[in-house]
Amino acid sequence: MTFGDKLRKLREAKGLTQAELGKLIGVSDRVLGYYESNTRFPNKAQVLQNISEVFDVSIDYLIGNEDAFIQNAKDNYGSRGAKQAKEVLESVESLFAGGELPEEDVEEFFKLVTEMYFEAKQKNKKYGRNKED
Repeated sequence: MTFGDKLRKLREAKGLTQAELGKLIGVSDRVLGYYESNTRFPNKAQVLQNISEVFDVSIDYLIGNEDAFIQNAKDNYGSRGAKQAKEVLESVESLFAGGELPEEDVEEFFKLVTEMYFEAKQKNKKYGRNKED
């Protein structure tokens, strides 16, 4: 379940409108709609903190492994890194389509893929072209 899906379920369970929740966490109802439709993710850690306090859940619960991976890629490599991370996740998800695998194996596989992604990005950065060349 994505961040936006979790946020919508939590908001609806508490009987809040997007405008009401937006006021509580410090964003507009429009931005909250973007979050819930999974088209945007909070740029500020304080917004995540506010959401976790309103619903009394951990930030880890809100963002989960996949969203944390994308956010980490964005923090380290910008929007291009986030886009590449999403593409990696989509490719990995197709591996599990139609099959069953224990949750712990899926998590371990996901952990290895994210580690490989960041190692590849770091090597690419290390051996990439020098802008002065």
